[in-house]
Amino acid sequence: MLVADAVAAGVALAGVYAEIDALTGELDGALRGAGIEPTLVQPGGLGRVLDTTTPRPVAAIAPLPDHRLGGAVRCDLALVLVDVADPGNVGTLIRTAEAAGAGVVVCCGSSADPFGPKAVRASAGSILRVPVVVDQDAGATLDALAEAGTTRLGLAAGAPDVYDQVDLSVPVAVVLGSEAHGLPSDLSSRLDQVVSIPMAGRVESLNVATAGAIVCFESARQRRARG
Repeated sequence: MLVADAVAAGVALAGVYAEIDALTGELDGALRGAGIEPTLVQPGGLGRVLDTTTPRPVAAIAPLPDHRLGGAVRCDLALVLVDVADPGNVGTLIRTAEAAGAGVVVCCGSSADPFGPKAVRASAGSILRVPVVVDQDAGATLDALAEAGTTRLGLAAGAPDVYDQVDLSVPVAVVLGSEAHGLPSDLSSRLDQVVSIPMAGRVESLNVATAGAIVCFESARQRRARG
């Protein structure tokens, strides 16, 4: 449960609201351990105030984190999302980033709000543990990564270089574009290399979250092999 994950991650919750009988032993113990007394509400009460169609019976208020690139760009793996519009994809990619050992996720341009309800749920708690930076300027983000010595690797269908034939064991930023249009052409000069994922059959492209997962885990595999 996200609220229990938030407590475990040390998030300073401003309030927790739970419908009667919704507090599980694990969540109740986590809240008590953190000295948080939840406010109990009647069954169905949260559905009248939250914007989700079928909200869970426990909700919390927490401050938005204010992560900046800074030293976070000096990591083995970064994930940069440029105009990724679907919040489910954004949240899934944040979850993938944590699983693959990424040090930061940067959401640029018109990417969906990573702290919106759907993205937070899709992240399955990873957004509480991985630094997520919201930066409108994709060009400036890629420049900062270059200054930190990070290889900027774009992903595009049809690119001649194949993702598993390049060195991903070095500090690398995997750069993903929008679901509909891919990477903006004006960023091409700021990418060190563009790779593709070879596919069989008549499939033209993969879902952006799936493609990002493939490349991120290849980077993780190569880093393990390097030791």
